Amino acid sequence: MPKILVVDDDLSLLEIYKEIFAKAGFAVETAEDAVSAVTKYQIFKPDLLVLDVEMPAGGGRKVFDCLRTVYQTATPIIFSTGMPEKVQGPAKMANVSVLKKPVTPETLIAEVKKLLKIP
Repeated sequence: MPKILVVDDDLSLLEIYKEIFAKAGFAVETAEDAVSAVTKYQIFKPDLLVLDVEMPAGGGRKVFDCLRTVYQTATPIIFSTGMPEKVQGPAKMANVSVLKKPVTPETLIAEVKKLLKIP
C-alpha cells in the first residue's frame, strides 16, 4: 500500500485529504507545518508528499528544499496551492507536480497514480 504524507495548515482540508486517500487505498499521515512534515517524513517514509505552499513555520517550499538538499531524495511531490506561480522553479523538476486549489479528488488521485506509476 503506497504511503502519502499530506502537509497543510488547514485542519479541515487535512481530514478531507485523509478520507480521499484512504478510500483510494493509500496509507496516509498528515502534518500541519514544515517542521512536523520533515519529522514525519523521517518516521513514515512516504512514497509521495502533497504540500501546501503557504504555511506558518515555513511552507511547502521549505519542506521541498529540505528533502531535495538535506535528504537528497527524489520522493515525488505534489504542490497543492492557490498560488502555483510561487513554485514555478520546482514545478519544472522531475517527480514534481503543481495542482491549483481547489483540487477535485479525481484530479488528485490521477496525479498521485501518475507520479507513482500506478496503472
